[in-house]
Amino acid sequence: MIAIGAAKVMGFQLMENFNTPYFAVGIRDFWGRWHISLSTWFRDYLYIPLGGNRRGKFRKAVNIMIVFLTSGLWHGADWSFVLWGGIHGFYQVIEDVTEKFRNKLWKAMNVKTECFSWKFLQMAVTFVLVVFAWIFFRADSIRDALGVIKRIVICQTPWVLFDGEIYNLGLDRIEMNILIVSLVILFLVDLVRYLKKQTLDVFLMSQNLWFEWFAVIGLIVMIFIFGEYGPTFDPQQFIYFQF
Repeated sequence: MIAIGAAKVMGFQLMENFNTPYFAVGIRDFWGRWHISLSTWFRDYLYIPLGGNRRGKFRKAVNIMIVFLTSGLWHGADWSFVLWGGIHGFYQVIEDVTEKFRNKLWKAMNVKTECFSWKFLQMAVTFVLVVFAWIFFRADSIRDALGVIKRIVICQTPWVLFDGEIYNLGLDRIEMNILIVSLVILFLVDLVRYLKKQTLDVFLMSQNLWFEWFAVIGLIVMIFIFGEYGPTFDPQQFIYFQF
């Protein structure tokens, strides 16, 4: 959003790169919403030249795995990135292979697949699968990723969220409050985009002038309140800078 907004100020129109990916109802849907420019490039210059879905189901599955493994390598020459790509490829192959069976099963069970509760369940399952794969993406090694998964499965300190101990894990109380507020704002922004089927700037421009000014001034005030400034500020490199 920042890049698109900065480009508009200079008169350039960039393609939308992220479209509420965590509201996706499946892995295929997720990759239609996440890093759209990269996904489109891999589709046009790797997946389709390999044959896409025109050479049978087995070849389609192989092509999907090649694309996602290559995507992992694109992010970095590390086995954890390759495994992350492989996991997403596996997800998508399973989703594609079982699609007809699942549709028949839901129909036989009289599942209302268009209702909100079913969509919400699909979003929740997709979110869990995507976040699981992110563990390998963010870990320094596969061993570290497996260690994280072990700690998740075998949680020895479930009270860490309630006794204040969480503030000893890297975030102090103020930073935690900023994180919570930021997550709420991001969720609300994505919720508006998902429900209204339009970007935030289009949504704001369709509102009354007083609402637009209220939103803009509110964002500016939040930047002053939650921003970090001065000689004590320790800037962290944007994670995607390395890609």
